[in-house]
Amino acid sequence: MSDQHPNTRRTDRFDLRAIYETSQLLSSSLDLEFVLSNLLRTAMGKLLVTKGAALLYDPLAAAYSIPAVKGISGLEKGGSLVLTNVDLENTMQDDRVPAQLQEVGIKLVFPVAFGHREIGLIGLGGKFTGQPFEDQELEFMASLVNMSSAAVHNSLMVEELKLANRDLDSKVQQLNTLFDLSQEFNSTVDRSGLVKLLTFALMGQMLVKEHIFLIRSMSDDTRTDSGVHIVTAKGIRKDELSSDVTEALCKVEELVLLDGENTPEGCEILKEKGFSLILPIRQQGEVGALLCLGAKMTGQAYQPDEIEFLYALGNLAFVSLHNSYLVDDQLEKERLEEEMRLAREIQERLQPTELPKFDGIETASLALPSRHVAGDYFDAIELDKDRILYAIADVTGKGVPASLLMSNLQACLRILVPLDLSLEEGTAHMNRVITENTGYDKFITYFHGIFNKKDSSFKYVNAGHNPPTLVRADGSIELLEEGGLLLGVLAGMPYESGTVTLNPGDVLAMFTDGVTEAMSPEGEEWGEERLEPLLASIRTKTAEAILDDVHEAIKEFTHNAPILSDDLTMIVLKTT
Repeated sequence: MSDQHPNTRRTDRFDLRAIYETSQLLSSSLDLEFVLSNLLRTAMGKLLVTKGAALLYDPLAAAYSIPAVKGISGLEKGGSLVLTNVDLENTMQDDRVPAQLQEVGIKLVFPVAFGHREIGLIGLGGKFTGQPFEDQELEFMASLVNMSSAAVHNSLMVEELKLANRDLDSKVQQLNTLFDLSQEFNSTVDRSGLVKLLTFALMGQMLVKEHIFLIRSMSDDTRTDSGVHIVTAKGIRKDELSSDVTEALCKVEELVLLDGENTPEGCEILKEKGFSLILPIRQQGEVGALLCLGAKMTGQAYQPDEIEFLYALGNLAFVSLHNSYLVDDQLEKERLEEEMRLAREIQERLQPTELPKFDGIETASLALPSRHVAGDYFDAIELDKDRILYAIADVTGKGVPASLLMSNLQACLRILVPLDLSLEEGTAHMNRVITENTGYDKFITYFHGIFNKKDSSFKYVNAGHNPPTLVRADGSIELLEEGGLLLGVLAGMPYESGTVTLNPGDVLAMFTDGVTEAMSPEGEEWGEERLEPLLASIRTKTAEAILDDVHEAIKEFTHNAPILSDDLTMIVLKTT
């Protein structure tokens, strides 16, 4: 027979039944708040304490959250604590309780674990009677916590599953939203529509009003000096985003939260205007855009999944807006190409499509622009039944400016021809007009001459042009150099003429420097030293054949370069 006192046996049975009943109650529920509240209430009732708290360990934050608290003013439900010197194996009492819990009146702490997982802590204040805890009470609480840990663990798992499901639902919603947005972004290249779409997405999904979206290295006239185009700015004026601010933003490579310590130098105005973060948008490893956001209207901080959503949204906006600029560039390019094509057609009409046929002389011509339009000019004007004028010129530069000056020269020549001026007078008048109507850095090398079939004479004036090469029937070579200064340098300059007789079999080649300065792939010029011997060797051929041979020699020398280094123009005359 046992000699244990009957009251002790009743207490043991009561305590064992309480443990069992509490365990069954807690195991019947998967509500974490219910489980922790009842566990805490049972512990406080059995140990006669008025203060208690349940703490759950968050391994990501390395801190303890407070889901349940009773009678402790220093702890707030929903708050968190970072504790030190926590004994996860044994009950902690009095001085062994972590100092942070001692400060709020907790005298007794029981670790809660399930398997190898740390779940949290149950903390209790002292007994309201002021008496110390008895061993029997400590054993009861240890058993209660141990048997209840499975229920706490299960309810915690349910909460984590609920949270995971909410996160999954949120992810699905974000993906659906991004899918819908991608369709809308891809359906238009209208920049204002894309900006509105971005604005509505930020307000609808993130509840954010203040935002800035910048795109780097856009070829647009409204770019800032730092190479950043301000696509949209809400909550701050565009003129407040100075070049210093945008240059500072260009240096941001990673996500930046704008607080007192992390605000990049030069971006203080964003902090002052209530912006919370700077998000660089990368494409192919390079930062192509920057998204700056203000605080959410809810006052909540940005969560990691929201940051991911913003990255995806920023990339959608960047690609679509970048494409809109590319479309604009393409349309502008096509417009310019069409304008250049029309300019080329007009220029071709200003020059003869073929040289006039004239008794006693064969002619051939070639004009190849290095760009759409050229600065070279040639012409042939029949003055009367016995005389014909040939002209060739080269305007400084290339492209549109040179072609406009060439058109001016052509008009000037066509106006002067009916006045029946001498070559010297005509050249002087042209020089005056060109000088008065062009800048100091624009000038023209010019050569013109008149062939008279009565006496086979060729009278000419050379205004600084490449001297035409006259190859006599016997192979000897003369250069036509008489004249004066090139056009457009100084008004009032006098010009002299020269005269040669073109005998049967003689060949006269007039050309611009695009012929002699044609470049090989190695950067060598073709030069007069190749042109003159070639002309002498093929002088017996027809004018057309001579021109073709020169052209073929140049193409071979330049390896048939698709883009010429300069405009190339040549006229070949051969007397018969």
